[in-house]
Amino acid sequence: MNLIDNVWPFLLILLSCYLLKYACDTFEQAASYLGRKFPPGVKGATVNAIGSSMPEMCVVIACLFWFDDPSLVMVALGVTAGSAIFNGCVIPALSIIMAKDEDGKAVNSIKLTKRVLVRDVFWVLFAEIALIIFLGFNAFTLWMAVVLNVIYLGYAIHLYIDARSHQEVEDEYEYEEIEDRGKFLNLMTFNFNTLFFSNRPFTLVSALVVLVLAIAIISGSSHLLVEGVLGSASVMGVPQFFAGLIFGSAASSVPDLMLSVKDAQKGEYEDAVANPLASNTFDTTVAFALPLLAWFMINGVDQLPLVQDESLTLLRWSIVGITGAVAASLLFNYKNVTKTVAYFLLSMFVVWAGAMYVFIG
Repeated sequence: MNLIDNVWPFLLILLSCYLLKYACDTFEQAASYLGRKFPPGVKGATVNAIGSSMPEMCVVIACLFWFDDPSLVMVALGVTAGSAIFNGCVIPALSIIMAKDEDGKAVNSIKLTKRVLVRDVFWVLFAEIALIIFLGFNAFTLWMAVVLNVIYLGYAIHLYIDARSHQEVEDEYEYEEIEDRGKFLNLMTFNFNTLFFSNRPFTLVSALVVLVLAIAIISGSSHLLVEGVLGSASVMGVPQFFAGLIFGSAASSVPDLMLSVKDAQKGEYEDAVANPLASNTFDTTVAFALPLLAWFMINGVDQLPLVQDESLTLLRWSIVGITGAVAASLLFNYKNVTKTVAYFLLSMFVVWAGAMYVFIG
């Protein structure tokens, strides 16, 4: 391989990060309008979480339909599982470290609502435990895909009940304007509301148009990400599964990271933490299982073989173990989540990544 061939996959990964970052800014702008009447924690757990989890879902779709290679589902699983660890450790940690109050001043700690935290922790652990049990079999079946989607339906119903019981929202919605950078830069940074609607405050129609365009960019970026992950595995001489686990997951988590940090800097701590937890619930259920369900039905099959090895076993249990540790750290300190907790979460991620490299890479 020449230098260009060696560098190209990593350039694709970086390009996907760039595209996801700015598509995320636009998505968050429209999502804030659509979720303006939601109670604390619900916006982050629904509109933000689903939109920012589009990369993981699109990676699964790309592997099954774009590349037409069911064996690449292990790459998709690596991206999904790695994203769950990244979301659980890095995103809450950076949200805590970069949090500000409503006046824009840095704070040393944040406070969370126990009820919201317990709700999101319960469902993410439920979803992840179901997934690791299913991955312990020699094949992933159509009915397993159905069960995972039903689990998210249960979570959505729980969120709906919460929204119904908290109909009055004290904070008024404020239009979040993205800086007008001129036509060319607006196009390059996907500032669609300025390009097509003269940067006017959103209506339902304009918000939906911007949201759909942002998701389209996220989808296209995910295809590039898969290309980069497969190429980086070849260049580094590591399993494709490992490349997806580390590089793919970090890149696909950019939307979650940007949304949560922005929420934390606006003093919206509930949404900052609810977003990555809810994204993990979505990633391990709908994002992974819905494309598989569609693939099963389109191809008229009811199962996809899984190769059981030490790598998959280690990954399965590390997902639940780390999510449990994150949950305990937040629940035991919900009244005063300090930067010490944040540094602990970051350290846990570094140790996990190192262990994955030693045992899988």
